[in-house]
Amino acid sequence: MSAANLKPSKYLRSVWGGVTGRIGRTYRLGRRALGVPGKPQLYYTVPGRDQAWVLDWVGRYIIQGINQQFDLKAHLTSSPRWLVDHILHYGSLWEFLYNLDFAHNARNQLIVTIFHGDRLEDSSPELQRGVNRFLDNLDNVEKVVTASRIMEQRLLEWAVPQAKIVRIPLGIDLEMFRPGTPQTRQALRKKFDVPPDAFCIGSFHKDGVGFEEGLEPKLIKGPDLFVDVIERLAKQHKLHVFLTAPARGYVKRGLEKIGVPYTHVMLDDFREVATYYDLLDLYLVTSREEGGPKGVLEALASGVPLVSTRVGLAPDVIQSGYNGLLADVEDVEALAQTVSRVIADSDLAWDLTTNGLQTIQDYDWSVIAAQYYHQVYRPVLDKLKE
Repeated sequence: MSAANLKPSKYLRSVWGGVTGRIGRTYRLGRRALGVPGKPQLYYTVPGRDQAWVLDWVGRYIIQGINQQFDLKAHLTSSPRWLVDHILHYGSLWEFLYNLDFAHNARNQLIVTIFHGDRLEDSSPELQRGVNRFLDNLDNVEKVVTASRIMEQRLLEWAVPQAKIVRIPLGIDLEMFRPGTPQTRQALRKKFDVPPDAFCIGSFHKDGVGFEEGLEPKLIKGPDLFVDVIERLAKQHKLHVFLTAPARGYVKRGLEKIGVPYTHVMLDDFREVATYYDLLDLYLVTSREEGGPKGVLEALASGVPLVSTRVGLAPDVIQSGYNGLLADVEDVEALAQTVSRVIADSDLAWDLTTNGLQTIQDYDWSVIAAQYYHQVYRPVLDKLKE
């Protein structure tokens, strides 16, 4: 394609990519001429923006685990364009697409993580275009990583070759997320005016559009379903809802309308969320679609009973009735009845948390990082050494 046919931004990317490509090639050939072998390294690419702190921390934990356990030097980066002869892992579909037109993609082995997405007609046009662009450039990608069987099946339906797909779940920091003490629970509930006799239900993920008030619901996260479930439960039980994350305006307005008290805490650092699991009686996920959600793993690690829709990795991690409870997507009545079971049966709640604490040991980030090394990075290292 000629420069005249390129959009200005794409043209500048193309020119810059060509310049960096020549510089990188000269550097590589110079090292080889001097007999200095270039050892492949791993660069995990994330947005590096405050709005994407979840993706940033997933990358941080993977990089930390690789550096601690294996002879592969690993880095976190938001600017991969000077790299040559390395493993370049894009932490999301959007990071891959943002960098798609740069020349460095042809100079490195590419890995892309896709946590969720669909090509259905009711999906957002932006997402449909993004998925289609990814598939058009699939030949350039060595491995595609996802976290759930649901998404793995979807990738296969998109005609992504099975040989390219690797399913590795999200991990959890078991030093950070752990069961609290009765004293901690009592102190936190007193601090936030949660009545001792109220059943406290937690929801810690963003479910509104944007990062401000969030009055427009992000329906994929199920905030409307969450309010409907709480409304049904409040007819029979004394409740208090505890919220974190930005853009919770839709849920807060809904709770105010039905007269259910709530507390909303904004976090400066996502790691603060571990504290607030200590005051919960149950964690509730009502999403329609998820890449994780992280709350599934966090609740188990914190010793909090979990009720979730069958989304993301929840059906992979949760054996319903053993270490958590599951309901079908959009089945508000089933979700409410399932939560009511936990409220009414303390023995069930105890069994769910006890078994959950055993399950979660397999999801420590050190374990997950090792899976990344053996299933993703190790297989592509030989290609870079040729």
